[in-house]
Amino acid sequence: MNHSISKPDNAKMSTNKTTKEYEGILRRIGIAAVAFLLLLFVLAFVHPFGNAKVANPSKPLMLSAQIEHSALEVMQRACQNCHSEQTVWPLYSRIAPISWLIEKDVQDGREHWNMSNWDQYSTDQREDIVSRIGPMVRNRKMPLPKYLLLHPEAKLSDADIDLLYKWSRRERKRLKSIVKSQDDK
Repeated sequence: MNHSISKPDNAKMSTNKTTKEYEGILRRIGIAAVAFLLLLFVLAFVHPFGNAKVANPSKPLMLSAQIEHSALEVMQRACQNCHSEQTVWPLYSRIAPISWLIEKDVQDGREHWNMSNWDQYSTDQREDIVSRIGPMVRNRKMPLPKYLLLHPEAKLSDADIDLLYKWSRRERKRLKSIVKSQDDK
């Protein structure tokens, strides 16, 4: 009579234990993944800096500015996504926390200059804005380099820079003459 414990039974028990541990780990990973995706979905509706996506996209850009069509086209291509209410929101801008960074950048851009609200600025405010546009563009500070990484179409050529710089100087001169004529009255 052989009373020895068979090794295959021990190996089978060890394998079952390992399989159950592995299944438990996979189950925890699956639950964590579902919880993470659910959290991302919920966070997509959170706007810690205010909802920059709520705007009036039908407002015309640069209303009351004297701007040639070619300069306006450059502004629409390179400036409007951050500096107007006609922002085109890419798909990745709906995923938190990336959406928060993008909304904050757009909100900051609109605070500096909102092309959709040009007609609501005072003449002095317009003059101040155009006095900053020219040098920012000429020194390649705008569009922001981080924006250009994902939006290469917004990159300004030397001709675009020259066009916007000359427009900003002309518009500033025109606005100064308006202020001067109002002061003379």
